[in-house]
Amino acid sequence: MDTSSSGAAEAAASNLKTEHSNQGIFHAVWTFSFRMVLRYIKNSYKDDPFRTFLEICLIGFIIWYITKQKYNIGNNEIVLSEKEIDELVEEWKPEPLVPELTDFEREILDKAITIDGPNGTKVRLASGTNTKPVINFASYNFLGFLDNPDLEKRAYETLRKYGVGSCGPPGFYGTLDVHMELEKQVAAFVGHSAAILYSQAFATTLSVIPCFSKRGDIIVADESVCFQLQQAITLSRSKVYWYKHNDMADLERVLKDVNMQLAGRKGKKALPRKFIVTEGLFQNTGDISPLKDLVDLKHRYKFRIILDESYSFGVLGKRGAGLTDHFNIDPHEVDLMIGALCYAIGASGGFCCADKDLIEHQRLSGLGYCFSASMPSILTVAAADAIQALESNPDSYLSSMRENTTLLRNLLKRIPGLQVDGDSESPLIHIRLTPETLVRMKRSGGAWTNTDIKRVLMELSDETQKDGVLFTSSQYVDEHERLLPNPSIRICVSAAHTRKEIEKCAHAVKSAVSRITSKKR
Repeated sequence: MDTSSSGAAEAAASNLKTEHSNQGIFHAVWTFSFRMVLRYIKNSYKDDPFRTFLEICLIGFIIWYITKQKYNIGNNEIVLSEKEIDELVEEWKPEPLVPELTDFEREILDKAITIDGPNGTKVRLASGTNTKPVINFASYNFLGFLDNPDLEKRAYETLRKYGVGSCGPPGFYGTLDVHMELEKQVAAFVGHSAAILYSQAFATTLSVIPCFSKRGDIIVADESVCFQLQQAITLSRSKVYWYKHNDMADLERVLKDVNMQLAGRKGKKALPRKFIVTEGLFQNTGDISPLKDLVDLKHRYKFRIILDESYSFGVLGKRGAGLTDHFNIDPHEVDLMIGALCYAIGASGGFCCADKDLIEHQRLSGLGYCFSASMPSILTVAAADAIQALESNPDSYLSSMRENTTLLRNLLKRIPGLQVDGDSESPLIHIRLTPETLVRMKRSGGAWTNTDIKRVLMELSDETQKDGVLFTSSQYVDEHERLLPNPSIRICVSAAHTRKEIEKCAHAVKSAVSRITSKKR
Protein backbone atom coordinates (compact mmCIF):
# COMPACT_ATOMS: atom_id res chain seq x y z
CA MET A 1 0.00 0.00 0.00
CA ASP A 2 1.43 3.39 -0.97
CA THR A 3 1.70 6.42 1.31
CA SER A 4 -1.21 8.42 -0.26
CA SER A 5 -3.69 5.55 0.17
CA SER A 6 -2.63 5.08 3.79
CA GLY A 7 -3.18 8.83 4.58
CA ALA A 8 -6.66 8.85 3.03
CA ALA A 9 -7.69 5.80 5.04
CA GLU A 10 -6.49 7.40 8.26
CA ALA A 11 -8.39 10.63 7.52
CA ALA A 12 -11.58 8.72 6.77
CA ALA A 13 -11.22 6.76 9.99
CA SER A 14 -10.64 9.99 11.94
CA ASN A 15 -13.79 11.61 10.43
CA LEU A 16 -15.80 8.51 11.23
CA LYS A 17 -14.63 8.62 14.85
CA THR A 18 -15.50 12.32 15.12
CA GLU A 19 -18.98 11.70 13.65
CA HIS A 20 -19.60 8.81 16.05
CA SER A 21 -18.35 11.00 18.94
CA ASN A 22 -20.74 13.89 17.97
CA GLN A 23 -23.64 11.49 17.66
CA GLY A 24 -22.80 10.13 21.07
CA ILE A 25 -22.74 13.59 22.65
CA PHE A 26 -26.04 14.58 20.94
CA HIS A 27 -27.63 11.32 22.07
CA ALA A 28 -26.43 11.87 25.64
CA VAL A 29 -27.72 15.48 25.68
CA TRP A 30 -31.09 14.47 24.19
CA THR A 31 -31.46 11.59 26.64
CA PHE A 32 -30.58 13.84 29.58
CA SER A 33 -32.95 16.62 28.43
CA PHE A 34 -35.79 14.18 27.84
CA ARG A 35 -35.32 12.66 31.27
CA MET A 36 -35.26 16.13 32.88
CA VAL A 37 -38.45 17.19 31.11
CA LEU A 38 -40.11 13.90 32.03
CA ARG A 39 -39.06 14.30 35.66
CA TYR A 40 -40.29 17.94 35.68
CA ILE A 41 -43.66 16.87 34.27
CA LYS A 42 -44.03 14.07 36.78
CA ASN A 43 -43.11 16.31 39.71
CA SER A 44 -45.22 19.17 38.39
CA TYR A 45 -48.25 16.94 37.89
CA LYS A 46 -47.81 15.53 41.34
CA ASP A 47 -47.48 18.96 43.02
CA ASP A 48 -49.65 21.14 40.76
CA PRO A 49 -51.53 19.35 37.95
CA PHE A 50 -53.36 22.55 36.93
CA ARG A 51 -50.08 24.24 36.04
CA THR A 52 -49.14 21.34 33.78
CA PHE A 53 -52.50 21.55 32.02
CA LEU A 54 -52.07 25.31 31.58
CA GLU A 55 -48.58 24.93 30.11
CA ILE A 56 -49.77 22.27 27.63
CA CYS A 57 -52.59 24.56 26.53
CA LEU A 58 -50.11 27.41 26.09
CA ILE A 59 -47.76 25.28 23.99
CA GLY A 60 -50.69 24.12 21.87
CA PHE A 61 -51.81 27.73 21.33
CA ILE A 62 -48.30 28.77 20.26
CA ILE A 63 -48.12 25.89 17.75
CA TRP A 64 -51.61 26.77 16.42
CA TYR A 65 -50.77 30.46 16.10
CA ILE A 66 -47.51 29.80 14.23
CA THR A 67 -49.03 27.29 11.79
CA LYS A 68 -52.39 29.01 11.12
CA GLN A 69 -53.05 30.70 7.78
CA LYS A 70 -52.17 34.39 7.86
CA TYR A 71 -54.50 37.07 6.51
CA ASN A 72 -52.97 38.74 3.50
CA ILE A 73 -54.42 42.15 2.75
CA GLY A 74 -52.93 42.05 -0.72
CA ASN A 75 -55.38 39.35 -1.82
CA ASN A 76 -58.32 41.76 -1.35
CA GLU A 77 -56.84 44.72 -3.19
CA ILE A 78 -59.15 46.28 -5.76
CA VAL A 79 -57.42 47.73 -8.78
CA LEU A 80 -59.02 50.94 -10.07
CA SER A 81 -58.39 52.64 -13.35
CA GLU A 82 -57.29 56.27 -13.55
CA LYS A 83 -60.78 57.28 -14.74
CA GLU A 84 -62.45 55.54 -11.78
CA ILE A 85 -60.05 57.22 -9.35
CA ASP A 86 -60.80 60.66 -10.81
CA GLU A 87 -64.56 60.05 -10.60
CA LEU A 88 -64.33 59.01 -6.92
CA VAL A 89 -62.24 62.09 -6.09
CA GLU A 90 -64.77 64.40 -7.78
CA GLU A 91 -67.72 62.78 -5.93
CA TRP A 92 -66.06 62.89 -2.49
CA LYS A 93 -67.27 65.62 -0.14
CA PRO A 94 -65.49 65.96 3.22
CA GLU A 95 -67.58 66.12 6.39
CA PRO A 96 -67.39 69.52 8.16
CA LEU A 97 -65.23 69.61 11.27
CA VAL A 98 -67.96 71.51 13.13
CA PRO A 99 -71.71 71.70 12.51
CA GLU A 100 -72.98 74.43 10.23
CA LEU A 101 -73.99 77.59 12.04
CA THR A 102 -77.68 78.36 12.23
CA ASP A 103 -78.95 81.74 11.05
CA PHE A 104 -79.26 82.95 14.63
CA GLU A 105 -75.77 81.74 15.56
CA ARG A 106 -74.43 83.57 12.52
CA GLU A 107 -76.28 86.67 13.68
CA ILE A 108 -74.70 86.42 17.15
CA LEU A 109 -71.26 86.00 15.61
CA ASP A 110 -71.71 88.98 13.32
CA LYS A 111 -72.71 91.17 16.28
CA ALA A 112 -69.85 90.07 18.51
CA ILE A 113 -68.32 93.02 20.35
CA THR A 114 -64.64 93.77 19.86
CA ILE A 115 -62.83 96.27 22.07
CA ASP A 116 -60.20 98.45 20.41
CA GLY A 117 -57.50 99.10 23.00
CA PRO A 118 -57.18 98.31 26.71
CA ASN A 119 -60.11 97.11 28.77
CA GLY A 120 -61.52 99.22 31.59
CA THR A 121 -64.54 101.19 32.75
CA LYS A 122 -64.55 103.11 29.46
CA VAL A 123 -63.61 101.44 26.18
CA ARG A 124 -63.60 102.07 22.45
CA LEU A 125 -65.26 99.54 20.19
CA ALA A 126 -63.69 98.21 17.01
CA SER A 127 -67.08 96.89 15.91
CA GLY A 128 -70.38 98.72 15.51
CA THR A 129 -71.17 102.27 14.48
CA ASN A 130 -70.38 104.00 17.80
CA THR A 131 -66.88 105.49 17.53
CA LYS A 132 -67.00 107.32 20.87
CA PRO A 133 -65.90 105.68 24.15
CA VAL A 134 -68.68 103.74 25.86
CA ILE A 135 -69.17 102.96 29.55
CA ASN A 136 -68.29 99.31 30.10
CA PHE A 137 -70.82 97.30 32.11
CA ALA A 138 -69.89 94.04 30.34
CA SER A 139 -66.55 93.13 32.00
CA TYR A 140 -66.16 91.52 35.43
CA ASN A 141 -64.20 94.57 36.61
CA PHE A 142 -65.93 94.70 40.00
CA LEU A 143 -63.19 96.60 41.86
CA GLY A 144 -61.90 98.70 38.95
CA PHE A 145 -58.42 97.15 38.89
CA LEU A 146 -58.38 96.70 35.09
CA ASP A 147 -57.41 100.32 34.45
CA ASN A 148 -55.66 101.08 37.74
CA PRO A 149 -52.59 103.27 36.96
CA ASP A 150 -50.58 102.03 39.95
CA LEU A 151 -50.97 98.40 38.90
CA GLU A 152 -50.08 99.31 35.32
CA LYS A 153 -46.83 100.96 36.45
CA ARG A 154 -45.84 97.91 38.49
CA ALA A 155 -46.65 95.67 35.54
CA TYR A 156 -44.11 97.50 33.38
CA GLU A 157 -41.42 97.12 36.05
CA THR A 158 -42.16 93.40 36.41
CA LEU A 159 -42.02 92.91 32.65
CA ARG A 160 -38.50 94.38 32.50
CA LYS A 161 -37.32 92.21 35.40
CA TYR A 162 -38.90 88.80 34.65
CA GLY A 163 -39.81 88.91 30.98
CA VAL A 164 -43.07 87.77 29.45
CA GLY A 165 -43.58 84.26 30.82
CA SER A 166 -41.89 81.20 32.31
CA CYS A 167 -42.79 78.87 29.40
CA GLY A 168 -42.75 75.89 31.74
CA PRO A 169 -44.99 74.07 34.23
CA PRO A 170 -44.67 74.99 37.91
CA GLY A 171 -43.33 71.56 38.88
CA PHE A 172 -40.41 71.80 36.42
CA TYR A 173 -38.85 75.26 36.01
CA GLY A 174 -41.94 77.50 35.87
CA THR A 175 -42.09 78.49 39.55
CA LEU A 176 -40.66 81.91 40.43
CA ASP A 177 -40.38 83.69 43.75
CA VAL A 178 -43.43 85.82 42.91
CA HIS A 179 -45.56 82.67 42.51
CA MET A 180 -44.62 81.35 45.97
CA GLU A 181 -45.19 84.77 47.53
CA LEU A 182 -48.64 85.07 45.94
CA GLU A 183 -49.65 81.59 47.18
CA LYS A 184 -48.76 82.61 50.75
CA GLN A 185 -50.55 85.94 50.31
CA VAL A 186 -53.77 84.36 49.02
CA ALA A 187 -53.83 81.77 51.83
CA ALA A 188 -53.28 84.47 54.45
CA PHE A 189 -55.91 86.78 52.92
CA VAL A 190 -58.55 84.04 52.78
CA GLY A 191 -57.53 82.62 56.16
CA HIS A 192 -56.84 79.05 55.04
CA SER A 193 -53.83 76.81 55.65
CA ALA A 194 -52.27 76.87 52.19
CA ALA A 195 -52.93 77.78 48.56
CA ILE A 196 -51.88 76.67 45.09
CA LEU A 197 -51.87 78.76 41.89
CA TYR A 198 -53.14 77.73 38.46
CA SER A 199 -52.41 79.69 35.30
CA GLN A 200 -56.04 79.74 34.09
CA ALA A 201 -59.25 80.18 36.07
CA PHE A 202 -61.22 77.73 33.92
CA ALA A 203 -58.50 75.09 34.26
CA THR A 204 -58.48 75.52 38.05
CA THR A 205 -61.98 74.12 38.43
CA LEU A 206 -61.36 71.43 35.82
CA SER A 207 -58.28 70.31 37.74
CA VAL A 208 -59.32 70.52 41.39
CA ILE A 209 -62.57 68.54 41.32
CA PRO A 210 -61.29 65.55 39.24
CA CYS A 211 -58.15 65.54 41.41
CA PHE A 212 -60.15 64.52 44.49
CA SER A 213 -63.44 63.07 43.24
CA LYS A 214 -62.98 59.94 41.12
CA ARG A 215 -65.09 57.19 39.62
CA GLY A 216 -67.26 55.69 42.35
CA ASP A 217 -67.22 58.84 44.50
CA ILE A 218 -70.34 60.97 45.02
CA ILE A 219 -71.02 64.61 44.14
CA VAL A 220 -74.18 66.47 45.16
CA ALA A 221 -74.30 69.73 43.18
CA ASP A 222 -76.55 72.76 42.79
CA GLU A 223 -78.40 72.49 39.47
CA SER A 224 -77.56 76.13 38.58
CA VAL A 225 -73.77 75.92 38.80
CA CYS A 226 -71.89 77.51 35.90
CA PHE A 227 -70.60 75.74 32.81
CA GLN A 228 -67.04 75.22 34.06
CA LEU A 229 -68.25 73.48 37.23
CA GLN A 230 -70.54 71.26 35.17
CA GLN A 231 -67.61 70.25 32.98
CA ALA A 232 -65.39 69.56 36.00
CA ILE A 233 -68.08 67.34 37.52
CA THR A 234 -68.38 65.44 34.24
CA LEU A 235 -64.61 64.95 34.01
CA SER A 236 -64.50 63.50 37.53
CA ARG A 237 -66.68 60.54 36.38
CA SER A 238 -68.26 60.54 39.84
CA LYS A 239 -71.85 59.62 40.57
CA VAL A 240 -73.74 62.91 40.51
CA TYR A 241 -76.92 64.01 42.27
CA TRP A 242 -78.48 67.43 41.68
CA TYR A 243 -80.51 69.54 44.07
CA LYS A 244 -82.73 72.53 43.34
CA HIS A 245 -81.01 75.88 43.17
CA ASN A 246 -80.19 77.17 46.70
CA ASP A 247 -82.95 74.95 48.14
CA MET A 248 -81.53 73.61 51.39
CA ALA A 249 -84.59 71.43 52.08
CA ASP A 250 -84.09 69.67 48.74
CA LEU A 251 -80.36 69.37 49.41
CA GLU A 252 -81.06 67.68 52.75
CA ARG A 253 -83.45 65.28 51.03
CA VAL A 254 -80.75 64.31 48.52
CA LEU A 255 -78.10 63.89 51.23
CA LYS A 256 -80.43 61.61 53.21
CA ASP A 257 -81.15 59.50 50.12
CA VAL A 258 -77.43 59.15 49.36
CA ASN A 259 -76.57 58.04 52.89
CA MET A 260 -79.47 55.55 52.93
CA GLN A 261 -78.25 54.04 49.66
CA LEU A 262 -74.74 53.70 51.06
CA ALA A 263 -76.05 52.13 54.29
CA GLY A 264 -78.00 49.54 52.32
CA ARG A 265 -75.02 48.29 50.32
CA LYS A 266 -74.11 44.61 50.62
CA GLY A 267 -70.61 43.49 51.50
CA LYS A 268 -67.75 45.39 53.08
CA LYS A 269 -67.04 47.91 50.37
CA ALA A 270 -64.96 51.02 50.99
CA LEU A 271 -67.05 54.12 51.54
CA PRO A 272 -66.83 56.61 48.66
CA ARG A 273 -65.79 60.22 49.14
CA LYS A 274 -68.80 62.54 49.26
CA PHE A 275 -68.80 66.19 48.17
CA ILE A 276 -71.26 69.08 48.05
CA VAL A 277 -70.39 71.35 45.09
CA THR A 278 -71.72 74.88 44.73
CA GLU A 279 -70.76 78.47 43.87
CA GLY A 280 -70.30 81.39 46.23
CA LEU A 281 -71.80 83.92 43.83
CA PHE A 282 -73.65 82.23 40.97
CA GLN A 283 -72.63 83.40 37.52
CA ASN A 284 -75.92 82.39 35.90
CA THR A 285 -78.26 83.93 38.48
CA GLY A 286 -76.38 86.47 40.62
CA ASP A 287 -77.54 84.64 43.78
CA ILE A 288 -75.42 83.96 46.88
CA SER A 289 -75.13 80.50 48.45
CA PRO A 290 -76.39 80.07 52.05
CA LEU A 291 -73.05 78.89 53.41
CA LYS A 292 -74.19 78.57 57.04
CA ASP A 293 -76.82 76.02 56.07
CA LEU A 294 -74.34 74.19 53.84
CA VAL A 295 -71.83 73.84 56.67
CA ASP A 296 -74.54 72.57 59.01
CA LEU A 297 -75.65 69.93 56.49
CA LYS A 298 -72.05 69.00 55.77
CA HIS A 299 -71.43 68.04 59.40
CA ARG A 300 -74.82 66.38 59.86
CA TYR A 301 -74.47 64.05 56.87
CA LYS A 302 -70.65 63.66 56.74
CA PHE A 303 -69.92 65.38 53.42
CA ARG A 304 -67.12 67.68 52.27
CA ILE A 305 -67.70 71.08 50.63
CA ILE A 306 -66.14 72.23 47.35
CA LEU A 307 -66.92 75.93 46.99
CA ASP A 308 -66.25 77.86 43.79
CA GLU A 309 -65.52 81.48 44.79
CA SER A 310 -64.56 82.63 41.29
CA TYR A 311 -67.07 85.50 41.28
CA SER A 312 -67.35 86.09 45.05
CA PHE A 313 -63.61 86.44 45.77
CA GLY A 314 -62.82 90.13 46.12
CA VAL A 315 -66.55 90.97 46.14
CA LEU A 316 -68.26 89.53 49.23
CA GLY A 317 -67.38 90.04 52.87
CA LYS A 318 -66.10 92.93 54.98
CA ARG A 319 -62.59 92.43 53.59
CA GLY A 320 -63.61 91.04 50.20
CA ALA A 321 -62.28 87.58 51.13
CA GLY A 322 -65.32 85.77 49.78
CA LEU A 323 -68.29 83.85 51.13
CA THR A 324 -66.67 82.76 54.41
CA ASP A 325 -65.88 86.40 55.14
CA HIS A 326 -69.43 87.39 54.15
CA PHE A 327 -71.02 84.97 56.65
CA ASN A 328 -68.18 85.20 59.21
CA ILE A 329 -67.47 81.45 59.01
CA ASP A 330 -64.12 79.77 59.63
CA PRO A 331 -62.59 79.17 56.14
CA HIS A 332 -61.47 75.69 57.28
CA GLU A 333 -65.12 74.65 57.22
CA VAL A 334 -64.78 74.72 53.43
CA ASP A 335 -62.66 71.73 52.49
CA LEU A 336 -61.71 72.94 49.00
CA MET A 337 -62.08 76.61 48.11
CA ILE A 338 -61.63 77.47 44.42
CA GLY A 339 -61.13 81.07 43.33
CA ALA A 340 -60.27 83.19 40.30
CA LEU A 341 -57.84 86.09 39.95
CA CYS A 342 -59.15 87.25 36.58
CA TYR A 343 -62.46 88.81 37.64
CA ALA A 344 -62.53 91.15 40.65
CA ILE A 345 -58.73 91.10 40.99
CA GLY A 346 -58.22 91.99 37.31
CA ALA A 347 -55.23 89.72 36.64
CA SER A 348 -55.33 86.10 35.43
CA GLY A 349 -55.35 82.54 36.68
CA GLY A 350 -56.96 80.88 39.65
CA PHE A 351 -56.18 79.31 43.00
CA CYS A 352 -57.31 76.64 45.44
CA CYS A 353 -57.16 77.04 49.21
CA ALA A 354 -57.26 73.99 51.49
CA ASP A 355 -55.32 72.13 54.16
CA LYS A 356 -51.63 71.70 53.35
CA ASP A 357 -51.91 67.96 52.56
CA LEU A 358 -54.65 68.62 50.00
CA ILE A 359 -52.59 71.37 48.38
CA GLU A 360 -49.48 69.18 48.12
CA HIS A 361 -51.58 66.42 46.56
CA GLN A 362 -52.55 68.82 43.75
CA ARG A 363 -48.91 69.56 42.95
CA LEU A 364 -48.61 65.94 41.77
CA SER A 365 -52.17 65.22 40.59
CA GLY A 366 -53.67 68.54 39.48
CA LEU A 367 -53.59 68.32 35.69
CA GLY A 368 -53.73 72.08 35.15
CA TYR A 369 -50.80 72.50 37.54
CA CYS A 370 -48.63 69.65 36.21
CA PHE A 371 -49.09 70.11 32.47
CA SER A 372 -49.69 73.85 31.94
CA ALA A 373 -47.16 76.66 31.93
CA SER A 374 -47.20 78.72 35.11
CA MET A 375 -48.86 82.10 35.35
CA PRO A 376 -46.83 84.93 33.74
CA SER A 377 -44.95 86.93 36.35
CA ILE A 378 -46.46 90.21 35.16
CA LEU A 379 -49.97 88.94 35.99
CA THR A 380 -48.78 87.32 39.23
CA VAL A 381 -47.43 90.63 40.50
CA ALA A 382 -50.58 92.43 39.31
CA ALA A 383 -52.73 90.01 41.33
CA ALA A 384 -50.51 90.39 44.40
CA ASP A 385 -50.65 94.20 44.21
CA ALA A 386 -54.44 94.18 43.74
CA ILE A 387 -54.94 91.94 46.80
CA GLN A 388 -52.55 94.14 48.78
CA ALA A 389 -54.49 97.26 47.76
CA LEU A 390 -57.80 95.63 48.71
CA GLU A 391 -56.41 94.35 52.01
CA SER A 392 -54.91 97.71 53.03
CA ASN A 393 -57.99 99.78 52.15
CA PRO A 394 -61.10 97.59 51.67
CA ASP A 395 -63.60 100.39 52.25
CA SER A 396 -62.25 102.39 49.33
CA TYR A 397 -63.14 99.62 46.87
CA LEU A 398 -65.94 97.61 48.47
CA SER A 399 -68.01 100.55 49.67
CA SER A 400 -67.98 102.18 46.24
CA MET A 401 -68.90 98.93 44.51
CA ARG A 402 -71.78 98.23 46.91
CA GLU A 403 -73.11 101.79 46.76
CA ASN A 404 -73.09 101.61 42.95
CA THR A 405 -74.77 98.19 43.05
CA THR A 406 -77.55 99.37 45.34
CA LEU A 407 -78.11 102.54 43.30
CA LEU A 408 -78.28 100.73 39.96
CA ARG A 409 -80.59 97.99 41.28
CA ASN A 410 -82.99 100.59 42.69
CA LEU A 411 -83.03 102.55 39.43
CA LEU A 412 -83.54 99.43 37.29
CA LYS A 413 -86.41 98.18 39.46
CA ARG A 414 -88.31 101.40 38.65
CA ILE A 415 -88.33 100.63 34.94
CA PRO A 416 -91.72 99.23 33.81
CA GLY A 417 -91.60 95.83 32.13
CA LEU A 418 -88.11 94.97 33.45
CA GLN A 419 -87.24 92.07 35.78
CA VAL A 420 -84.08 92.50 37.91
CA ASP A 421 -82.60 89.24 39.26
CA GLY A 422 -79.83 88.36 41.68
CA ASP A 423 -79.02 89.00 45.33
CA SER A 424 -79.24 92.60 46.52
CA GLU A 425 -75.51 92.56 47.42
CA SER A 426 -74.40 91.06 44.13
CA PRO A 427 -72.69 93.38 41.61
CA LEU A 428 -73.51 90.74 39.00
CA ILE A 429 -77.02 91.66 37.81
CA HIS A 430 -79.25 89.84 35.32
CA ILE A 431 -82.10 91.77 33.71
CA ARG A 432 -84.96 90.30 31.69
CA LEU A 433 -88.23 91.46 30.22
CA THR A 434 -91.17 90.40 32.38
CA PRO A 435 -93.50 87.66 31.04
CA GLU A 436 -96.35 90.19 30.90
CA THR A 437 -94.25 92.49 28.72
CA LEU A 438 -93.37 89.65 26.37
CA VAL A 439 -97.06 88.73 26.07
CA ARG A 440 -97.94 92.31 25.11
CA MET A 441 -95.12 92.41 22.55
CA LYS A 442 -96.19 89.22 20.77
CA ARG A 443 -98.89 90.96 18.74
CA SER A 444 -98.81 88.51 15.84
CA GLY A 445 -99.70 85.62 18.14
CA GLY A 446 -97.77 82.46 18.94
CA ALA A 447 -95.55 81.51 21.85
CA TRP A 448 -92.18 83.02 22.55
CA THR A 449 -89.18 80.78 21.94
CA ASN A 450 -85.77 81.16 23.56
CA THR A 451 -84.40 82.35 20.23
CA ASP A 452 -87.09 85.03 20.00
CA ILE A 453 -86.30 86.32 23.49
CA LYS A 454 -82.54 86.26 22.84
CA ARG A 455 -83.03 88.28 19.66
CA VAL A 456 -85.09 90.90 21.53
CA LEU A 457 -82.44 91.18 24.27
CA MET A 458 -79.74 91.57 21.62
CA GLU A 459 -81.75 94.44 20.17
CA LEU A 460 -81.99 95.97 23.63
CA SER A 461 -78.21 95.81 24.16
CA ASP A 462 -77.70 97.32 20.67
CA GLU A 463 -79.97 100.22 21.64
CA THR A 464 -78.07 100.90 24.88
CA GLN A 465 -74.81 100.79 22.95
CA LYS A 466 -76.08 103.66 20.78
CA ASP A 467 -76.55 105.64 24.01
CA GLY A 468 -72.95 104.98 25.05
CA VAL A 469 -73.51 102.06 27.46
CA LEU A 470 -72.01 98.62 26.78
CA PHE A 471 -73.86 95.48 27.90
CA THR A 472 -73.68 91.88 26.79
CA SER A 473 -76.38 89.24 26.63
CA SER A 474 -75.61 86.00 28.49
CA GLN A 475 -74.53 83.23 26.11
CA TYR A 476 -74.67 79.52 26.91
CA VAL A 477 -73.77 76.24 25.23
CA ASP A 478 -77.40 75.15 25.22
CA GLU A 479 -76.89 71.42 24.62
CA HIS A 480 -74.31 71.15 27.41
CA GLU A 481 -76.15 73.05 30.14
CA ARG A 482 -77.66 70.96 32.92
CA LEU A 483 -80.36 73.58 33.52
CA LEU A 484 -80.46 76.15 30.73
CA PRO A 485 -80.95 79.61 32.27
CA ASN A 486 -83.56 81.94 30.83
CA PRO A 487 -82.12 84.49 28.38
CA SER A 488 -80.89 87.65 30.08
CA ILE A 489 -78.62 90.67 29.82
CA ARG A 490 -75.72 90.59 32.26
CA ILE A 491 -74.64 93.83 33.95
CA CYS A 492 -71.39 94.05 35.93
CA VAL A 493 -71.14 96.96 38.35
CA SER A 494 -67.69 98.35 39.16
CA ALA A 495 -66.33 100.38 42.04
CA ALA A 496 -64.73 102.61 39.39
CA HIS A 497 -68.10 103.69 37.96
CA THR A 498 -69.22 107.16 38.98
CA ARG A 499 -72.73 108.02 40.14
CA LYS A 500 -73.31 109.85 36.87
CA GLU A 501 -72.33 106.75 34.87
CA ILE A 502 -74.67 104.58 36.95
CA GLU A 503 -77.55 106.97 36.29
CA LYS A 504 -76.68 107.09 32.59
CA CYS A 505 -76.76 103.28 32.51
CA ALA A 506 -80.24 103.14 34.06
CA HIS A 507 -81.51 105.85 31.70
CA ALA A 508 -80.11 103.98 28.67
CA VAL A 509 -81.87 100.78 29.76
CA LYS A 510 -85.15 102.62 30.32
CA SER A 511 -85.00 104.25 26.87
CA ALA A 512 -84.05 100.97 25.19
CA VAL A 513 -86.86 99.03 26.90
CA SER A 514 -89.36 101.71 25.84
CA ARG A 515 -88.21 101.60 22.21
CA ILE A 516 -88.03 97.81 22.02
CA THR A 517 -91.41 97.10 23.64
CA SER A 518 -93.21 99.64 21.44
CA LYS A 519 -92.28 97.81 18.23
CA LYS A 520 -94.87 95.63 16.55
CA ARG A 521 -93.73 92.05 15.92
